[in-house]
Amino acid sequence: MRRAVTTAQRAFSSRFAAQQQKASTSSVPDRSTLEKGTVQPTVLKPFVSASLQHEDLFNFEKLVHVDEMFKARLHYGHKIGTVNNNMKWALYGERLGVCVFDLDITKQYLVRALNFVAHVAMRGGMILFVTSNRDTMFDVEKAAEEVGQYSHVRKWQSGTLTNTRQLLGASVRLPDAVFFLSTLTSLGENHPAIIEAAKMTIPTIGVVDSNSDPAYLTYLIPANDDTPQSTEYLLRMFKEAIRKGQDERKRLQQRGK
Repeated sequence: MRRAVTTAQRAFSSRFAAQQQKASTSSVPDRSTLEKGTVQPTVLKPFVSASLQHEDLFNFEKLVHVDEMFKARLHYGHKIGTVNNNMKWALYGERLGVCVFDLDITKQYLVRALNFVAHVAMRGGMILFVTSNRDTMFDVEKAAEEVGQYSHVRKWQSGTLTNTRQLLGASVRLPDAVFFLSTLTSLGENHPAIIEAAKMTIPTIGVVDSNSDPAYLTYLIPANDDTPQSTEYLLRMFKEAIRKGQDERKRLQQRGK
C-alpha cells in the first residue's frame, strides 16, 4: 500500500509539474484543463495571476490586532442557549452564560475577507453593503458612500438580484461582492439576499454571530455583529480594505500610462 501511495504521489507531482510548465507558456488554460478544473481546482492555480496567489497581498496581518478586536468587543456572542451548532467551532468558550469567540480564529477569517475585498476594489469591482438592522443603517450607508460603493439598508424585496429585469424594467449591473454587516434580519432569520447572491454566484462576505448560520456565505467572519463598538471597528476595517484596493488600482493605472 505504501508503494502504491508513493507511486501515485510521484505521478501527481509529475503531472502538476507538467501543468506548471504548460502554464508558463500560456496565460489562458485550454479546454481540457478547464474541464479538469471543475473537479480539481488546483490544476488552474498556475494560471492565476501572481497577485491572487499571494495570501496577504495588502498586509492586513499587520493591521488587524487581537487587542483592538478585544477592545471593540468582537469576542462577545449571544446567550449560550441560542448558539448555532454550525458556529461552535469558532467559540473559545462561554463566560457567565454568554458565548465567547476565539479572536485568533476571528483574525484569521477577517484578514482573509479584507484581502478579498481589497482585490475586488483593486479591479474596479462594485461592492454592495447590506444590513437590515435599524441601529446600523445610517453607519452602513455612510461607510459605503465614503468609499464610493453602494448600500441596501431597507427591507429586501424578493428578486432584487435574481429578477432585476422584471423589478426595474431593465438589465442592471449586479454587484461583484456583497458585504453583510449582519447576516440576520430583525426577525432573526437569515437575510434573503444571501440566498439570492448564491444563486447568482456573487461572492458574499458576512459577519456571523454565535446565533447565526454561516451557510451559503463565501467569506464569513465569526464575530459580534450588534454592538456599536464592533460595528464601528468592522466598518472601519472594510473601508480601509477598499481604499487600499482603490489606491493600488490608481498606482497600477499610472504606471501603465
